[in-house]
Amino acid sequence: MRLLISLFIGFITLWGMEGYNGKSIIITLPSPAGVVSMNDLNISVLSHPLDPSKGIVILPIDYYTPSGEVNLTWISPGKITPLTLNVQSVPYPTETLSVDPAQVSPPPEALERIARERAEAMAIYEHFTPIRYWNKPFIKPIDSIITSEYGSARTYNGSLKSYHGGVDFRAKTPIPILASNDGIVVLTEERYYSGGTIIIDHGEGLYTCYFHLSRFDVNVGDYVKQGQPIALSGASGRITGPHLHFGIMVHGIQADPLDLLAQINTLFLGN
Repeated sequence: MRLLISLFIGFITLWGMEGYNGKSIIITLPSPAGVVSMNDLNISVLSHPLDPSKGIVILPIDYYTPSGEVNLTWISPGKITPLTLNVQSVPYPTETLSVDPAQVSPPPEALERIARERAEAMAIYEHFTPIRYWNKPFIKPIDSIITSEYGSARTYNGSLKSYHGGVDFRAKTPIPILASNDGIVVLTEERYYSGGTIIIDHGEGLYTCYFHLSRFDVNVGDYVKQGQPIALSGASGRITGPHLHFGIMVHGIQADPLDLLAQINTLFLGN
């Protein structure tokens, strides 16, 4: 067994792994033990959803990560194993949007609210719940056309520049929004930029986010099941028209939601 593990790790170390800025990478390891250190993050190795004898680690790669090699370390009981991640840049599209000027240059009285909401959200995203609530593949929260992909470089009103941290789905009339998987509702709030907002904690550092809602159908503390209606879509917050913004946070870092969920769902296909 020790020889097999050594060969497995040696293969990863020799060939390395490839990832992309703004995406995530899921590594399967021969045991569900320890942490993988990446930059200043120590990311827990989790049990594989189909084979608890194996481990998985979900590594989010920040959108602003430059191209090049990133050194990782798998720290498990009695063993330290170096890994290498080769990050490549994604040619994300660009968008020019026109919104309410107050959403680009907020009035002074809104700045405190914006800062408070950001701090509140980051405190949620950086909390690691040591429970896995999901045990099945994730689903999209709405069956609709994608109008804006993750990672688009955005210019608002010709000045403010940012990037799109989620995926936008068309929702011209209020329609039900579904929970992407089982979890606990940890925020239902009307926020300055994201409007009607719901955040669901799926456990083990994974959160899904639902923005610009017009109605909440769940409360903080509710346990929700995959496919359960949680809200109605809307046009609240910083928007150019009614839609659903769907995002995902993993270990406090924004990731391409559909890309990551597709990778998670692949774990349920077996070996």
